[in-house]
Amino acid sequence: MRRRVMACAILAATLGLGCRGAPGTPAADRDITREDMRARISFLAADRLRGRGTPSEGLDIAAAYIESEFRRMGLNPSKSGYTQRYQLVMSDMGDGWSLALRRGSRRATLRNRTDFWGLPWTAGSVEGRLRFVGSASPGGPAEDDEPTIWVARLSPSTMPRDWQRAASAAGAVGLLLVTPSEGLEPQVRHWLSEGEAMYELGDIEVSVPAAMVSEEALTAAMEELGLDAPPEAQDDGLAPGGQLSLAADLTVETLSAPNVLGIIRGRDRRLRNEYVLVSAHMDGLGVGFAVDGDSIYNGADDNASGTAAILEVAEAMAELKDEGPRRSVAFLAVSGEERGLLGSAWFVEHPPIPLERIVANVNIDMIGRNWEDTIAVVGKPYSSLGALVDSVAMAHPELGLTTVDDQWPADGFFFRSDHFNFARKGIPAVFFFNGVHADYHRPSDEVDKIKFEKASRIARLVYEVALAIANADDRPTWDPEGRRRIVEGEQ
Repeated sequence: MRRRVMACAILAATLGLGCRGAPGTPAADRDITREDMRARISFLAADRLRGRGTPSEGLDIAAAYIESEFRRMGLNPSKSGYTQRYQLVMSDMGDGWSLALRRGSRRATLRNRTDFWGLPWTAGSVEGRLRFVGSASPGGPAEDDEPTIWVARLSPSTMPRDWQRAASAAGAVGLLLVTPSEGLEPQVRHWLSEGEAMYELGDIEVSVPAAMVSEEALTAAMEELGLDAPPEAQDDGLAPGGQLSLAADLTVETLSAPNVLGIIRGRDRRLRNEYVLVSAHMDGLGVGFAVDGDSIYNGADDNASGTAAILEVAEAMAELKDEGPRRSVAFLAVSGEERGLLGSAWFVEHPPIPLERIVANVNIDMIGRNWEDTIAVVGKPYSSLGALVDSVAMAHPELGLTTVDDQWPADGFFFRSDHFNFARKGIPAVFFFNGVHADYHRPSDEVDKIKFEKASRIARLVYEVALAIANADDRPTWDPEGRRRIVEGEQ
């Protein structure tokens, strides 16, 4: 498959995608242009790449194409090479889940993917008495006699995985997390109801079979058997006479996915060991449920647009040659963003370049839609990068771009793209983003809806911003309040 992927990437390059550095090309043609952005986005968001899901052959083709472009441009690899592969584990939900309550000879069965939804990581069948435990933090009494299945209310401050670890450590044989059906976050509800596979980094930990159950369904089943409904108070206690059985049906497989890194070495002997990191996620949602007959989630805006931008910025900067940046500039295409920022999470824990030498992260995620002449730079108030971005935009009126702060603070976008994994490690970061739209996370996020001229101007602004950071005497600094909130996690 590797040979086939490389062949596709080489073919893409020879078809004229990103050939601006060829000998004899006029200088005017080497600018970041709408035609260049169109060519790159059209390749990355083509049906043949099948949405670039993590992991997939289409994603590997995109990664091979990006690596081949970095090589052609003359970018340097890290000591471990251009491509970093990371391990992820897939838990695929089967149809054999079951959940039932029993009292004596009477039995109440709950419906899979209607009343309850399985959680990943551990398969098997268990039965035990119901023990209600608190929800303030995952934990409960050690179990030493007959088997028990914990029942807890899921709160916004805790994760299901934390409850599974606590139940397993205490000796419970299973876990049931109670939640109001209407309270499930929309994307989680989509995964739970449709049975989509779950991905996470690293190895599977030994845990206990677990499921989420709607409070309405559990209460109805308990009342049918004459059992008291789940207590409103979060007191610990066994449910008298109640037995619960849970069968977890999972298929677990270990897979891998790529990140791609290329580096332009700085020319200043004092600063060249520091890095400005320009990033974008190259993955999409892949192939999913059909909408109007289309099942390929091409992700033209999200995020072929940002991936094309880092390639264009890298090429423009590489062409500076001896007049290049004082600091080194690293260009990173990560995968797994749509799976929960997995690729960038792996990168910061296994960095091919020292994190303490990365002075800033400029992240690009969705720059091809919505406004014509405005771009949101999410995270501007958190560090000195905000003022720098504004000053660069003002210094380049030919770009015709206005940079604005986060327009959607309630949506928490700063915490939802790859820059966040760098910011939480103490690296000042900003996020170029045009906001979501009706085609977001749908098969209709297609190439023909991209505003290529606008996207090229934003890429040129990112180029100027990255160059300004790289050439500045001093590193960017955090705003004290921004550091407290982002790095130290205080609210």
